[in-house]
Amino acid sequence: MRTEAPPVPPRRRISGFTLIEITLVLLIVGILATIAVSGYRRMVFKARTTQAQVALKHLSKTQTIYYSDHNRFTDNVILLDFDPVKYPFYTVSVTLDNTARNYTGIATGVGVMTGDRWTVTTNGEPTQDNTSPFR
Repeated sequence: MRTEAPPVPPRRRISGFTLIEITLVLLIVGILATIAVSGYRRMVFKARTTQAQVALKHLSKTQTIYYSDHNRFTDNVILLDFDPVKYPFYTVSVTLDNTARNYTGIATGVGVMTGDRWTVTTNGEPTQDNTSPFR
């Protein structure tokens, strides 16, 4: 007498993700997050260095106005009505030549921008120091 084995029910496919699929998704998300964070940091540093350029261009304009009124430049930023509080990442100073007919404005980075240095001369165009870590 032959007995037949009971019929085997068909296998149900269990829905879900495999470990490889989850690992790949996490890897892709990690790569995208790294790209986003590095791009964000670059934009933050670019904005802060732009602040130095703006500060020195403002200094250049106020020096030009002061020169037209007094026929000489000044190294006193208070006389220029220059508000350094507007520029929290840079300290701005002015150095005059002997005759006060030329000047050099210097924006030195402070806080997170320490090491960055910009200069502007009578020509009015800010230039970044070649040794700046934010170049």
